[in-house]
Amino acid sequence: MSISIMVVDDVRSIAEGFAGKFRRFSEEIFNTKIDVEVFCSYDEAVGRILEKSKSRLDLIFTDIDLSGGNCPDRAGVAFARFAKAMIPGIPLVGCSGRFEQDDLSDEERGVFNKWWSKGGLSQNLSKIAEDTLKRAIEHHDMWQSQQSKMREDCDSSEPQLTDSVLRTPKTNEEFQEAGYVKTIIEPTHLNGLMEPFAVWVKDSQEGVELEVLGCGALFSWGDTYEDAEAGLMEVIIDLKQSLNDLDLSFSNSLLSAKHFIETVTGSRNLETKA
Repeated sequence: MSISIMVVDDVRSIAEGFAGKFRRFSEEIFNTKIDVEVFCSYDEAVGRILEKSKSRLDLIFTDIDLSGGNCPDRAGVAFARFAKAMIPGIPLVGCSGRFEQDDLSDEERGVFNKWWSKGGLSQNLSKIAEDTLKRAIEHHDMWQSQQSKMREDCDSSEPQLTDSVLRTPKTNEEFQEAGYVKTIIEPTHLNGLMEPFAVWVKDSQEGVELEVLGCGALFSWGDTYEDAEAGLMEVIIDLKQSLNDLDLSFSNSLLSAKHFIETVTGSRNLETKA
C-alpha cells in the first residue's frame, strides 16, 4: 500500500520538516510507503489540485498563514475550502504558528478535520505525524474498499431486482428490514449536484454506511454521516470520469451508475440540449 499526502507551507524548511517526519513515521510505525508532495504557496497547491493527470491524494496538510490567494493572511483556509470542493471527502489537517483555533470563525475551523498549533512544535511533531498518517491511511483504505466493491459488482452476473427506473441489489423493504433509513442528498454549491437523490443510511458500531437507492455500484461509509456523504461524492466524481465513454463490458449495475451520475450531475441534460 502506498499513500499520498500534500504538505503546504510557505516556509520551505518547515514544509520539508513535516514531509520528512511523515516519511520516517510511515516506515517506522506504520510500515507503509508514502509519497509526500511539498508546495510553498496557495497558487502552487491549487495548481496541483487542478492537474487531473496527477495521482490521487489521501490527505492534505496545510499551514493557515500562506502567501497567495485573495486572503493572504489566512490563504490556507481558502485553499482548504477549494480542496474540499474539488476532492470531496479528503481529510484536511490545518497547522498554524500565528493563529489559534479561537482566532478563526466556526465556519473556518469546520473546514478542517483536525487542527494543530505550531506552538511547542518539537514536542508535538510526533503526535502530529502519527495522527496525520492514521487519517491518510484510513482514507486510503476506505477508497480501496470502495474500488474493490465496484470491481466485484462489475464482475457479478447475479440478477438484479428493480427499484423505480434504476436497478438495485435490494428492494425498499429489504433496506428497511436491514435497519436502513432513507434520506435525501440535496444539491449544494460544494457538491456540484443538479438533482437531489435518495440514499439508504445505516449507523452501526463500525460507522455510517450509505447506499444509493436503485444503484448498487454506488455506496460509501465513514465514521460520521458527513464523512460517508463526502466519500460518496468522491465515488460519484471518480465514476463520472471513468464512465465517460460507454463500454460494452459494463455490467447492468455500472450502466445504471452511469445513467444515475449523468442525471444528478446534469450532464445528461447538457448532452440532450447539445
